Amino acid sequence: METYWNHNTAFHDELVADARLRGGRVLDIGCGDGLLLQRLAPFVQQTVGIDPDETAIARARERLSGVPNAALVSGDFLQLPVPAEAERYDTITCVAALHHMPLKEALVQMRDLLAPGGRLLVVGLAADKSLLDLAIATAAVLPIRLMDRLHGGMQDIGVRIAEPKESLREIRQAARELLPGVTVRRRFYYRYVLAWEKPGDGQRK
Repeated sequence: METYWNHNTAFHDELVADARLRGGRVLDIGCGDGLLLQRLAPFVQQTVGIDPDETAIARARERLSGVPNAALVSGDFLQLPVPAEAERYDTITCVAALHHMPLKEALVQMRDLLAPGGRLLVVGLAADKSLLDLAIATAAVLPIRLMDRLHGGMQDIGVRIAEPKESLREIRQAARELLPGVTVRRRFYYRYVLAWEKPGDGQRK
């Protein structure tokens, strides 16, 4: 299957580079057609993707059919059992999927599935609720259209979409309550990046 570019895959390189520092096991929440898993697989011990969309999972299985260290789960991430500490994940990624779930419940589940010393990386969408949000989004329209054109256009890959409910301020507040030391930064392409390292003794050997 071919690769493609859009406002989500624009962040793949930095996610792969970050996960590569730890190796180990990676969980991608809302994995869609598996493109990020495909890019992560050469640099980590195991990749696991989960998505509730059976059509997306079928496409991911096709994409990853020749990738021996990739596994897929069709189902609800919030229902995923928390494994023993030795089987938790060194990196958890979540690209444009957090706003499909209850915010605090999803962050708690991510926290619990992460291994001590592991890292959570969320690329998310936030609702524009304040005048500042609206001003920043408006100012970004032309630069983003230019980047879209330079990349040959943003490709629609036929995944489920939903409008974000929480503003960036609300996401920051919830994340700081649940993930001490978290950073949540507004980024290009109408996205933010949430990054958090779970306290602990580092990656498993």
